[in-house]
Amino acid sequence: MSDAKDVGISIPILGHMGADVIEISPGRVKAKMPLAPNANHVGTMYAGSLFTLAEFPGGVLFLDYLAGEKIYPIVAEMNIRYRRPAMTDIHVDMQMDIADLDRMKEETLANGKAEMKHQQELTDDNGEVVAISEARYVWLKA
Repeated sequence: MSDAKDVGISIPILGHMGADVIEISPGRVKAKMPLAPNANHVGTMYAGSLFTLAEFPGGVLFLDYLAGEKIYPIVAEMNIRYRRPAMTDIHVDMQMDIADLDRMKEETLANGKAEMKHQQELTDDNGEVVAISEARYVWLKA
């Protein structure tokens, strides 16, 4: 299983942003991004930091699930809709069904490639949704 420190080591910019993986369990990654080092010119969270929080947990979740497999998970496309200003630390609770991950792995090993879409919400400290992202992930056999 991955460790929260692994994220900052493998992607150093996340450490500079203060991104923190709170929990890693099969099919689930909880993470947060602090407001302080990510505040923009008006005191809300920089849009790029919100995008980063939406994007990186997929890699953590997939690499944890695929430990030891010769499969490379790639984010092929990501869209984000900003709903309201993010004025606190922001949280994401990325969850994927293990059956969907198993299907992806089987398809990748059989065909050399598989893809799936996933949507998630980013929330503030009060539980309000500040952004919604949708990603298309591709897994490639090494």
